[in-house]
Amino acid sequence: MSKRLVGIVGGVIVATATILYLALPTGDDLPEIQPVEVAVEQVPEIIEPEYRFGIEVNDFEILEGKIKRNQTFADLLLPYNVSRQDIYAIDRQSKAVFSVRNFVPGRKYTILYEDQPEKKAAYFIYEPTPMDYVVYQLKGSIDITMGEREVEIVEKTMAGRIQISLDHSIKQEGGSSALVSAMADLYGWQIDPRTLQKGDWFKIIYEDRLINGESIGIGKIIGAEFNHMKNSYMAYAHDDGTGLNYYDEVGESMQKAFMRYPVEFSRISSRYNPARFHPVLKRRTAHLGTDFAAGKGTPIKAASDGIIVNKGYTKGNGNYIKIKHNGTYTTGYLHMSKFARVKQGQRVKKGQIIGYVGKTGLATGYHLCFRFWKRGKQVDFLKEKLPAEKPLKGEPLLKFEAVVQLMDKKLDDIPTAWANKDISALADKP
Repeated sequence: MSKRLVGIVGGVIVATATILYLALPTGDDLPEIQPVEVAVEQVPEIIEPEYRFGIEVNDFEILEGKIKRNQTFADLLLPYNVSRQDIYAIDRQSKAVFSVRNFVPGRKYTILYEDQPEKKAAYFIYEPTPMDYVVYQLKGSIDITMGEREVEIVEKTMAGRIQISLDHSIKQEGGSSALVSAMADLYGWQIDPRTLQKGDWFKIIYEDRLINGESIGIGKIIGAEFNHMKNSYMAYAHDDGTGLNYYDEVGESMQKAFMRYPVEFSRISSRYNPARFHPVLKRRTAHLGTDFAAGKGTPIKAASDGIIVNKGYTKGNGNYIKIKHNGTYTTGYLHMSKFARVKQGQRVKKGQIIGYVGKTGLATGYHLCFRFWKRGKQVDFLKEKLPAEKPLKGEPLLKFEAVVQLMDKKLDDIPTAWANKDISALADKP
């Protein structure tokens, strides 16, 4: 481009800029800038729905409590404007699911109610167990349903050393009475609790059943080792397809055909004695059974598979059940406070609850009198050489051996506080 042309273009640009500058308002001549209103959309707060017992409870007030002694269903709901007519209808309808007349003092309940314009119950929930609950729908049409909380199974371990008793040692490590009973049942035929010595020790791998992070009781024992008088007794849970059983390290069943303790959390208070002095009759009369002392209402279990051949009441036996197991063995269960939901002629399984400890008939305290017949003659159950369950063989045994390897590793990994003390004591010796 020629210098002449560049000069002309430059002059035009300068002139244009000067004119624009002079045309702009200055100082007070500047127009006032008006703020522009921008509409902001209001986002509603999101409220997450809360559920209890499968019911959305956000729109309800919540009352929680425990059933009091002699408190009725009507006592609980009349203050919440449920009519006597509806209460009667619920009472009648509940019998098919869970009768409101079966509420037990101390068990939890929840009332979901509306508070406008007056308190009006919409749902009543009763919890017969920590796991189960019953929903009585009061709003709209009456409806009654059973529910069950989700149970989380957690594997736990424990190690303990006998100082006083198995019961004391397990509870000292934070275990429950149910765990004591499970260990006593597991080793009932291998170890006599009366022969335990100070220094015996045990390791346990077991299931803990949790609801909302709180334990509601143990599940099964998965594996255990009990060192008694310097001999180790191993136990492994295994299901070979016919049901859960317990075996030793070579696949021999640890269980006899009969349970050694048909009552949980019990102790032997009186043994088979043909010349016992009867505490009620005040004379010597044969005691042809084994007495297991336990608290009122403690579950009583069938000692083995069989058929209930007698169920009833007599002045001496109180509430009793008699079970025929095969052509050789029959068992009897006396002085029950009440029966479970079983009937005469029914087949029952080993470990099935058939009744509850009481002191009906000729009895001075709460206990189970357990009778044992062999070929029609009453014998001392604790002295009988009873048949064992079948051992594992063939392919089931090969699968079981893999279980043993895994469980032995887990048991070995359980720390023992006393092991370090023993090592330190040895190190201190000259």
